[in-house]
Amino acid sequence: MKNKWLGFACLLPLLSGCNDANSSISASSDTVSKQQIDTIITNINKLYPDASTELKQNALNTAVRAIENLVFVKGGSFEMGDFGSPCEIPSVTRNRIDWSPDVKCLASFSSVETGANKVHKVTLDSYSMSAYETSFMDMEWMRQINGLPVADNKWDGYHIIKGEVIERDSEDYEYLLTRRKNQSAGTKNWHQAKDYCQWLGNLTALPFDLPTEAQWEYAARNRGEKRYYSTNNGYLQYRNGQYFNPNTGYYINYTDDEVNAGTGLENNLGKWPANPLGIYGMSNNISEWTNDWYSPDYYQGSPELNPQGPKSGEEKVMRDGKGSMTIDRVNKPIKRDSYYPSSSFRCSLQQKTPATIVNP
Repeated sequence: MKNKWLGFACLLPLLSGCNDANSSISASSDTVSKQQIDTIITNINKLYPDASTELKQNALNTAVRAIENLVFVKGGSFEMGDFGSPCEIPSVTRNRIDWSPDVKCLASFSSVETGANKVHKVTLDSYSMSAYETSFMDMEWMRQINGLPVADNKWDGYHIIKGEVIERDSEDYEYLLTRRKNQSAGTKNWHQAKDYCQWLGNLTALPFDLPTEAQWEYAARNRGEKRYYSTNNGYLQYRNGQYFNPNTGYYINYTDDEVNAGTGLENNLGKWPANPLGIYGMSNNISEWTNDWYSPDYYQGSPELNPQGPKSGEEKVMRDGKGSMTIDRVNKPIKRDSYYPSSSFRCSLQQKTPATIVNP
């Protein structure tokens, strides 16, 4: 995992001079100020006075890491929606498309159904986006300190046991940690994603939240460029994949060094190269919750400045997902019966300035 993990020089109680001398937890960071860390420590002690030192320390580490992993996205204007594609793709694969002003076909098969075919101008203020989807372990630390059960299904062979939870002192839990530790957090519903981001906000006193749909697309498309996939080069390049070069008349195979995507779920966050903004996993087969209610008609009358989605609805917008382009919209009910490892989220920071301050 390529996250910038916390340094451990100041994690032991005996070395708590790095922060508030009256606290049993502490942390250091190259990018998050001592004042910000002290704020987090104060809020943890206030919100969870009876929690163990270990739980408080894990919460502190998670909150500081969340700030460290933020990528500042400078605001601007872009044309949101399905910006089209060539009707005949020269590379003979939808995974490798180049946009040109004379495109005449829609890029996505679902754009008419979801309303993404209504291209419209959007102007966004600056904000920050997490470079990574929320990890299973970061979600686990939040759930532990809040007395919530493990966010995953209990299985009996190939069948989910409804109504039962995984006990944290069980073999099932130990197996789950080895399998899911560095993967994205699966969710059962939208509220779990929303609650996690707002929990970060409570600890940090910063406006953490889910990104809006417009913020998600703007970041995935490298500040609104006409990119079909949110990879390092705008293409999906699978292992053993190939494309047709019309200039030579030959098919070209991707080398191992050129692979930038997989056909399944990532087993480690940050496994594939980031997009040009430095954000990972926005084309990794995992659907991500956004803050917006879903309506196929919303793009028809969406406001230009910082659209927030419809005021109400029955489903929420998810973005990315298996084989999805950066313009694809997915609608999901906010409540479901089981956890889905392919339904995750990342948090954003809803302020116009960067969150991190380099320590003096």
